[in-house]
Amino acid sequence: MKVTRRETLRILSAALAASCAPSALAGEARKTDILTRPIPSSGERLPIIGLGSSATFRSVAGSDDVDQLKAVLKVLYDNGGRVVDTAPSYGDSEAVAGQLLNEIGIAKDMFWATKLNVAGRGGGKADEQKARVQIEASFSRIDKS
Repeated sequence: MKVTRRETLRILSAALAASCAPSALAGEARKTDILTRPIPSSGERLPIIGLGSSATFRSVAGSDDVDQLKAVLKVLYDNGGRVVDTAPSYGDSEAVAGQLLNEIGIAKDMFWATKLNVAGRGGGKADEQKARVQIEASFSRIDKS
């Protein structure tokens, strides 16, 4: 059964709500396959939607209120979600997402979609050395194993 983006969001919302309900209801949300697409170079199939980290993860970076984010990440993972969208320009969101997913023990199972900002002014040629430094910094925030 193919699932639309809207249906996937509905399922994830229901799964989050079901995580607070009896376990029999929580299992109901897991019965639908998530729509995936292959990465052209490897053929690895990934869900067509992921979890963005810009505003939500950045806002909790300075607080201790991470339990709800952990619950969302666990529900995402338990229901087949594997894509986390992040970037160094999102403040501490990359570090927070990496920390939480490592604490849950699923960071290595996730596909991290991060970005680089290394182009010269006006869209000039990208600085390869800056790109390497930036991606290594992202990896260090994400991979704590």
